[in-house]
Amino acid sequence: MHSRILTDEKNLLQQIAQGDEAAFSTLFYAYLDILQTFIMKLTRSTTDTEEVVQETFMRLWMGRDKLAEVRSLHAWIYTIAANECYKFLKKRSSREQGLAPIERLVEADGGDDAVVEGLDLKEVHQLIIEAVGRLPAQRRRVYQMSRDEGMKIGEIAERLGISPNTVKNTLVMSLGFIRKYLAERGHEL
Repeated sequence: MHSRILTDEKNLLQQIAQGDEAAFSTLFYAYLDILQTFIMKLTRSTTDTEEVVQETFMRLWMGRDKLAEVRSLHAWIYTIAANECYKFLKKRSSREQGLAPIERLVEADGGDDAVVEGLDLKEVHQLIIEAVGRLPAQRRRVYQMSRDEGMKIGEIAERLGISPNTVKNTLVMSLGFIRKYLAERGHEL
């Protein structure tokens, strides 16, 4: 899959960083199929997959000024796609009410295991929300900026006027607290 992807990534990234739309088009078509396959496994919907792929490439284009820092194009694109998918699924989940997500899981997988899995995921999601709500204000804010807003450590540090190490440590402590909170309630991650 990576073999058909670009031979001179650095040059391509440089061109894209300078706003070269043809270079971006090359990147787009090199990664389109593999991203669609990757995202489809997560969304299980052609329409949702198209939306997430579009958002992924939009974010790539909007963040092209950061391309000089990219060491692995493949990993960078997958990271952006995974983050966009996570944000999309979170928004979709918050819009849906009642048992609709669970009913869809049953229809898609056709079994009781899907119902149990859907209930477990819903319960874990609720517990995470509770755990985040119990974090001290600064930790909660850093966590939400990272996870909900998709901000990077450097961006959070700059916005809050704290060091990147403080942001990293805060995230580590927050995640540790959330894991412990879940474990105390019978959900190991």
